[in-house]
Amino acid sequence: MKRFIVFEGIDASGKETQAKLLSSFLSNKGFEVMLTHEPIYDEPIGKVIKSNLEKKISLASQTVAMLYAADRHEHYQKIKKALAEGKIVISDRYKYSNMAYQGANGVDPKWIQEIEKYSLDPDIIFYIRVRPESAMKRRKEKDLYEENIDFQKKVFDIYESLSKKYKFITIDGERSIDEIHKEILEYFD
Repeated sequence: MKRFIVFEGIDASGKETQAKLLSSFLSNKGFEVMLTHEPIYDEPIGKVIKSNLEKKISLASQTVAMLYAADRHEHYQKIKKALAEGKIVISDRYKYSNMAYQGANGVDPKWIQEIEKYSLDPDIIFYIRVRPESAMKRRKEKDLYEENIDFQKKVFDIYESLSKKYKFITIDGERSIDEIHKEILEYFD
């Protein structure tokens, strides 16, 4: 059984929905599951990230990349503990989001990979692939990153590259929620 599962994709691609569905499925099968997401908005570092996303403060892209990496380090401590307790961990976003979003902000990808190199690699990464034009129609209230279609296109292009480099399992996110969920479950037979 794959124990550390990550969902990635651009904003409004359906990651959170699919992570919740998989968590429910595995819980109903009797597995103990920790469902989590990044960033952790109710923790100190996550609060700063959220303020930046909500445009209450403005930070340099490199600073934001380091904040996400620091948030991930704190998150990783919880993931590591849950895995040691025998739980399955399902995370909505992980280090690849930092690579995609801050890379689209102009931060050197090699530098981001360097600050992320100590993060545990997941057992399986689902990339919910949705075109930016489709994703933009899904969400009415948009944060700093979601409001700009050109930025989302850059993020999408980086995810396309990351999906090959890190061997993501690419799932067509343009289909119905049930069709996507059914395909994901094929990896848990």
